[in-house]
Amino acid sequence: MERVLVATWGNPFQWEEVRYSVDCSQLGAKDCENVDGERGNVSTLPVLLKALKPRKTIILVLDTLVNLTLKNDVKPNELNSYEDVVGDVEERVRWFIENRIKPLMEEKDRELLDSVKIVVLPGVGEFNNVSVEGDVLDFYSSVLRVLAEELPTEDTEVFLDLTHGINFMPVLTYRALKNLLGLLAYVRKTKLYVVNSEPFPQGDREWKETILKNLVLHIRPVETVEIMPKPVYSTVSDKPEWSAFISSVTNGFPLAFATFYPNVNKVKKYVDNAFSKFLKEIDIEIKNDKAKVKKAHIKRKTALGEDFRTVVKLYYMLRVFEGVLKDKYPKRSVTLNELFQITRTLFVNMPRIGIVVEDQLCNLKRLQEKANFELKKRGRSIIRKEVRRKLEKSGVPLAELYDEVKFRYSSGDRGHNPKLKVRNFIAHSGFEFNLTRVKVEDVIMGNKVEKVFVFSYSDFETVMRLSIEALSYRDEEVTC
Repeated sequence: MERVLVATWGNPFQWEEVRYSVDCSQLGAKDCENVDGERGNVSTLPVLLKALKPRKTIILVLDTLVNLTLKNDVKPNELNSYEDVVGDVEERVRWFIENRIKPLMEEKDRELLDSVKIVVLPGVGEFNNVSVEGDVLDFYSSVLRVLAEELPTEDTEVFLDLTHGINFMPVLTYRALKNLLGLLAYVRKTKLYVVNSEPFPQGDREWKETILKNLVLHIRPVETVEIMPKPVYSTVSDKPEWSAFISSVTNGFPLAFATFYPNVNKVKKYVDNAFSKFLKEIDIEIKNDKAKVKKAHIKRKTALGEDFRTVVKLYYMLRVFEGVLKDKYPKRSVTLNELFQITRTLFVNMPRIGIVVEDQLCNLKRLQEKANFELKKRGRSIIRKEVRRKLEKSGVPLAELYDEVKFRYSSGDRGHNPKLKVRNFIAHSGFEFNLTRVKVEDVIMGNKVEKVFVFSYSDFETVMRLSIEALSYRDEEVTC
C-alpha cells in the first residue's frame, strides 16, 4: 500500500524547539516505528518521517510568506511575477528545513527529507510583509489540483498532519483529500489518518523554559477512516460529454461510461490551461500600505471556479480508472461482457448501485440468450426476416427486440414507455429502451462462432442531456 504524508504549514519561522513523540499503536498504523521524543525539533515533520517513512511527503505553504525576513537569512527578492513569489517562498521554506529542522535530526535520518515536496498555494490576508487579495477558495482549488497530480492511484493511505496549519488551510486540505480519496475508493483500498500534536505551551518566557525541559508533545490521531466512494454531482458547463461521463459513474450507467469516456490528456490540458490563465491574472505591485510600510501587494483578479474544481476531480478519476481499465475506452459499441466488466470494476465498493446495474445486465443477458435461440432456428422463428436483417446490419432499438421475441421483463411487464424520461433512464441504468440499440455480431469463441450482442446509443445528444439531468434529478411522485 502506498503511503503519503501531507502537512499544512503556517509560518514556520515562529516555531520553537520541543520534543515530539509518535506511538504507532495509538495511530493504528502498520509498518511504523515508534519515536519516543528523546530529540527535540521545531516541527513534527522529522518525527513523522522517521515513524512512517512515507513514499512521498507534501508540505503545503501559503504565498503570504513571501519576503518574510523574520528569523531567516534569506534576503528579500525582487518580485516581477507570481512565479517570483512562488520561488521566494520555496527558497525560504527550504532554508527553514535545511537550517532549522535538519541539524536537529540524527544524521542517519536526514535523508528522509529528500522526499519532501514544497507546494506554494494562494493565500489571503494582510501582513507586514505582504498583502494578498483573492477568493479563499483559490487555495482549495489549487490544493485539489496538486493532490490530483501527486496522489497515487494504487491502494493508498494518507497521513494528514494538521499540527502547524492555520486558519482555512486544515479544513480545506482535509476536504480536498476526502473528495479525491473518495474517487480512488471506487477501485482501490484507501485510508485517511488525520493527526495533530498536543499544543505547544503558551505563557511567559521563564515559565515556558522550565516546562519545555521535560515536556514531550504526543502526536495524536484525530480521525482514522477507511474511505468509501464519494460520487461527484457537479458538472462542467462547457463540456456536456464530460458531465455525462461523470453522471455515468455517479448514477451507474455503464454504456454511457464507455460511450463518453474522456481522453485523460485533454482533461489535463483543460486543467493546465485554466490554471495558467488564472496565474496570468495575478497582479504584483510593490508599494506602501496604509501604515506606510513598503511591501508586496498581490491581487488575484479572477478566481478558480466550480468548473475548474470539477475537471480536476475528473482528471484524478481518470488517472485512477486508467490503472484498472488500461486504455480500453471510449467505445461507441460495447458487448455485454464489457458492460459486466465495467460494472464489476466500478461498483464493487458501491453494492447498491452495482446490484441495480447487474440486474439490468442480467435481463439483457436473458434477452440475448432468447434471441440467440431464435436466431439459430433453421425453421420457424419468432424473429421476422426483416428484423433479423436489421439486427445483423445496423441494429434495432432495444424496445423493438423486446417486443419481437416477446420477452417478459423482470418486473413482469412486457411493454415499454415510448416517452423519453429521466426517471426511466435512471431506473434502467442508462439502458433506456428507445435510445439503446442492439446489433448482432459473429464472434469466434474457441472452435465455434457465437452471436454476440453489441450495445450502443442511437442519439448521443439526448443521452448526454438525460445523463446530466440525472445528476440533479429528484424523484417525482409515482402512483403504484
